[in-house]
Amino acid sequence: MDGNPKHPFAEEEKSEQPRRYGLFGVSSTGGMQESQRKSMARWATAFVVVMAAAFLFLVVSGSTGAAGLTVTFDSQGGSEAASQSVLYGETAEEPEDVVRVGYTLAGWSLTPDGTQLWDFSSDTVEENLTLYAVWEVQ
Repeated sequence: MDGNPKHPFAEEEKSEQPRRYGLFGVSSTGGMQESQRKSMARWATAFVVVMAAAFLFLVVSGSTGAAGLTVTFDSQGGSEAASQSVLYGETAEEPEDVVRVGYTLAGWSLTPDGTQLWDFSSDTVEENLTLYAVWEVQ
């Protein structure tokens, strides 16, 4: 000993090795270098941004892609009605000008027998579906 006791909080000798960053902080024996740590942080940030954008796209598009869900119309003997692409949770538009000789269009139904009438003002599309024309004799 040199006669001077070392104080427990005295500075340690500086190492000539560069500081390295490990899993739990600064390490003098390995881990990532500063440039590697910064590069990983940039990649992590980019990953979070891309995932957030993907999530936003799925929410906006109804999680079914940009085209949405398909509503098909079966006129059951009447004139044709074009199918529609509708986003999840949105309402479909009632087809216009669907006619059948000798009949009046009473509405559209989820079932061919007309027992589950569809309300275009409030019923929302949550899956691909077919709506069936409900006809009344004139």
